[in-house]
Amino acid sequence: MFDKVFKNSFNFFELKEKPSEEELKNYYKNKYYQENNGPYTIQYSDDEVTWFNNMLNRRYAIINNIMGNKEAGMRFLDVGCGEGWALGFFKRKKWEVLGLDFSDYGCKSHNPDCLSHLRVGNIYDTLTSLVIEKEKFDVIWLDNVLEHVLDPLSLLQVCKGLIKAQGVLVIEVPNDFSPLQQLLYNKGIVSKPFWVLIPDHINYFNCEGLDAICRSTGWETRFLMSDFPIDLNLFNPNTNYVNEPTRGKSCHQARIDIENFLSLISETKLNNLYEVIADMGLGRSIVSFLQVVNP
Repeated sequence: MFDKVFKNSFNFFELKEKPSEEELKNYYKNKYYQENNGPYTIQYSDDEVTWFNNMLNRRYAIINNIMGNKEAGMRFLDVGCGEGWALGFFKRKKWEVLGLDFSDYGCKSHNPDCLSHLRVGNIYDTLTSLVIEKEKFDVIWLDNVLEHVLDPLSLLQVCKGLIKAQGVLVIEVPNDFSPLQQLLYNKGIVSKPFWVLIPDHINYFNCEGLDAICRSTGWETRFLMSDFPIDLNLFNPNTNYVNEPTRGKSCHQARIDIENFLSLISETKLNNLYEVIADMGLGRSIVSFLQVVNP
């Protein structure tokens, strides 16, 4: 599996042989939701919906810390909006929202009230149209998008042309080829490098690599955090969801319960905790909040 990736000049890994644009388009439009791949499920529990909203509320607080508390006339762009959870959240905050995706399947299933704010089709074509139309947004949201694209550098450049002065770009990507993952694999605790997902993931980021590619396109990190370090479950054979996938559901539920509880204690302290965890190279995902340098 490792022979299928290489470390690039930004110090993160990417696939040696990449799928074509047409293959990717068909993959996301026809397979991702309809075949129920990845983390998506048909129904979400009340606890999961609370978990989504708690996460969004914590990130919203960070955005406000960076930009200041602004409400009137704020615009939100979600690139690859999926099931529409972020669209719905910012819509309830009275922001003007726009979501882009290859399919409306996820949004129609989980946040149908956001369908009128969704543009379905080739995301890159739509982004180009937005640039031509001279549209500008206060927040641009790339939630688990950058790992999928053939040219992340180009996407970051396009986002730069769509952001308002002092606007914030929020990027979430998986934390891949981390020291923890490599330890788990090298010690034989996991049977495979589970984080390498072909053809779904093209790019495999770490904190340093994400920062490097963003800096190269004029973005500067204002806040960096991770999320719940669910991979720690893999050290325990009773909760090793890689070797025994049936254990994944209970591990996911534990994460939901723990994070919802910690959010009740203090959302600010939980954000600070995840900032420290990111600095240690832990957490399953990386979340970066960025602004354009000298806009």
